[in-house]
Parts: sequence; C-alpha cells; structure tokens
Amino acid sequence: MDLMTKTFLIIGGMLIITTIAARFNKALETKTEATIAIVGSFFTLFICFILADQYPINLWACAAFSGFTGWILGPAVGNIGYAIKFNKFGESKGVKVKEVSNEPESFKDIITGANALKHVEFYFDTGDEEIHYFKSDSPEMLALREEFDATILAHGPYCQEWQNLLLQATLATCVAVLSTAAIVAFSSTDFGFIGPFLFIALIALVICELFNAFLFKTKRTRQLKTYAGIVIFTLYLIFDFNILEKRIANGDESWGTAVQIAVNIYLDIINLFLYILRALAESN
Repeated sequence: MDLMTKTFLIIGGMLIITTIAARFNKALETKTEATIAIVGSFFTLFICFILADQYPINLWACAAFSGFTGWILGPAVGNIGYAIKFNKFGESKGVKVKEVSNEPESFKDIITGANALKHVEFYFDTGDEEIHYFKSDSPEMLALREEFDATILAHGPYCQEWQNLLLQATLATCVAVLSTAAIVAFSSTDFGFIGPFLFIALIALVICELFNAFLFKTKRTRQLKTYAGIVIFTLYLIFDFNILEKRIANGDESWGTAVQIAVNIYLDIINLFLYILRALAESN
C-alpha cells in the first residue's frame, strides 16, 4: 500500500469516527466530561505523533483522537446552531439588540479596547416611546428561552435553515480540500516556504482568540478572526499536501509518515470547517 492510499484511508476513517461522535454527543453536560474530552484529545494527539511508527497502535491512537475531537465538535457545532435559531426566533418575537459602549477609563483601555463594549441589552420593538431594556439573564430572556426550547429548538421552522448552513459549510470545506490538493498536484512550486509564515499567523490567531474572548469582545474583531482562520487553514492544506507530495516523491511509504501527515490534514479540515461555519453563521 502506497503512502497516498495509507494517508487518505486514515483521514477518511478519522472523519467518519469524528462525525459519529459529534452526532452522538450534543452537549458537554458537566465540567468533568469537558475536562476528560479536552485532556483526552490532547493526550491522544500526543500519542499519535509519539507512536506514529508503531503499527497498529498508531491507528488506534488516531481513532481515539478523532473520537475525542468529535465528542467536543458536536457541542461546538450545536452551540452555533442554537445561537442562530434562537436569534431568528427572537427576531420573530420583535426582540432588538443594543450594544452598550462605555467611554475608555484609562490610556490602557484606549489601547486594548477593554471597556469598548461592556455588554448588550435587548428590548421589544413595540413602537412605544418608552423602551424597556432587559439583559441576557433577565426574566424576559429566560421566558423566551423556555418557549424556544419547548416549541422551536428541535422541530422549529429554523431547523431547515440550520441544516442548509451545515451542508454549505461541508460543501465549501470539500471544495477547499479538493482545490488545494489540485493546486499542489498540478503546480511545480514547492510550497514549503509558507510553513514559517503560517506558524506565525497561527500563533497570532490564537492570541487574537484570547484577546477577543477577554478584552475586545467586538463583532468586527470576531469577523476578522473568522476570515483569517479560513485563509490560514486553507493555506495549511496546501502546505500539508505539499509535504505529502514530497514524501511520495522520496519513496517514503512508512505508516509513521502517513499518520503524521494524515493527522495534520485532518486538523486542517476540522478547523477550516468550523471557521467556514462561523462565517456563514455570522452572515445570517
């Protein structure tokens, strides 16, 4: 069995296991479950690379890693879907959103944007001169969520829209994978030079994620981060397919190489899918 066949068989198997695990688990119900899933995914990823040459343990490690990843991916995708459907439900009820901004309190706040957006408030568009604002943990919002969970969440009119978004994200990811593979296959360029730049960009993306979670908390920053993630992981697909092409040209047919490249491409696909899904969700 040649290297390309081994690599794509591993990728296909990992994606199937991830899909099954994601379909099976819709929520991380306890902190213990979340901790086990996250620690398990990192531990099995470590095992994938450490025991990459140990057949068939390496394949079992890949299966375990993809299972843990799917266990985390299911709730992540579900949360995006819940937010989309609930927002559309709120719009149908006449709920509007107002972003509450504060003046910077210090020079540090001006630089970091820490106080640029404290929170959002909601109100019903009733046409009255006096507007009653309420927050996400108010009785009004809790009542809306209870009605949504009871009547809309599972079988509401927005479920088909959400399924269409999932299909669009899946198709877009497939197109990206096939396109990047074709670029590498039909191009004489060695794309290895983009590796260091992609690593720096990935570190910057992670830092941006942290800043957006704790400091900026703005829609614009979130959108920029999402589109940057799409570009970075699309380029990472080109980079990893280029590595695969060079290993094949060198006559490498080892399981260790197949596992390492397969795991990298698998991670590119999963991350690209999530960023595309987020982009589609934000556009809706």
